[in-house]
Amino acid sequence: AIPVILLLIQGCVQQEKISPQLRTRPPSPFIANEVVIAAVGDVMMPASIQAAMARNKNNYDLLFEKIRPDLTAADITFANLETPVDHTRATSGYPRFNTRPELLAALKKAGVGIVSMANNHAMDTGTGGLKRTLDNIEKSGLIFVGAGRTKAEAAGIKHIAVRGVNVAFLAYTYGTNRRLPRANPSAPGVNILRQDSEQDLARAAEDVRRARQTADLVAVSVHWGDEYAIAPSSWQKRVAAELVEAGADVVFGHHPHVLQPVEIVASKDGRQGVVAYSLGNFISSQNQGVTYQNRNHAQALRGDGIILFVIAVKKRERVAVERVEFLPLWTLRDFVNGKVVYRPVSLEREIARIKVRDKRTREDENTLNLLGCRRDVITKKLAVDPGR
Repeated sequence: AIPVILLLIQGCVQQEKISPQLRTRPPSPFIANEVVIAAVGDVMMPASIQAAMARNKNNYDLLFEKIRPDLTAADITFANLETPVDHTRATSGYPRFNTRPELLAALKKAGVGIVSMANNHAMDTGTGGLKRTLDNIEKSGLIFVGAGRTKAEAAGIKHIAVRGVNVAFLAYTYGTNRRLPRANPSAPGVNILRQDSEQDLARAAEDVRRARQTADLVAVSVHWGDEYAIAPSSWQKRVAAELVEAGADVVFGHHPHVLQPVEIVASKDGRQGVVAYSLGNFISSQNQGVTYQNRNHAQALRGDGIILFVIAVKKRERVAVERVEFLPLWTLRDFVNGKVVYRPVSLEREIARIKVRDKRTREDENTLNLLGCRRDVITKKLAVDPGR
């Protein structure tokens, strides 16, 4: 059985306490009146992962084959794509990322449907690189949000219709590592919501209100906060409250590269929004060197992630979020054909896979203990009543 921790929302006003429950599978998208939106954290492409893919003949499907059943369980799956995809340049890792279009095809095949390009690495390959990245995203069949080949395109709201439910997506970042061209409206743009900027926050809230007018559900991605901070800042909480008040049903947080709490934030009229302050890393190698022996090192937190499932129900032409679930993940240092590759795994499924081996090596036992430890850390962190 795959444990998925449930955050239950009673109706649309009264909130129940969070309690862990077990499921045999992720939520099904085929229940007639339910729509399932999934979200994962940061898609990082460090040099070590790209080198592993080069050895694998650039077949990036390998990265997501263990997590694909969970991502494809949703009607819509959202990810933060924290790398340009400029096919005219060589691949590169930190501090200026660039990867191959095969990554996009692999994400699409794994179940991802929409990605945010509103993050600090969006401009790593310059304005031309951003344009080519957006072209490549479209060619792969994915949808992008939060950036555009023009500033008008960047400001656009993306709508996805699923079985009669219209979901609007918006995305913002605190900034980009390389400066954006500001004067030319025809130049590429990235949606900015700067730290402590009342003007930017007011603009984002107005965008959400505009989206609310035509959408059944509104989802907002925000690249914010402090790297490796385990709790949201006061600014994150302020932004979340303002966006929910403006009409956001769910806020997906990125950038800290570690998990932060998932909370239910109420608006003044009693409507509730789901806020995941940071979904952690979806794939990276930032937990490199973490073993069971040093499992409590702060770097271990950078391997933790979740799939957040938001389940909305349509009743009498009205759509409301009914419950939220999360599936604990870990970026595993795995071995494929004797070669190391970092890739996300469902903690419970990977634990079960190792447990059924007839003969387990000492390394198997250490991995089993490490994964059990990370599962417990994630569960304890997120299975907390946000009303306390």
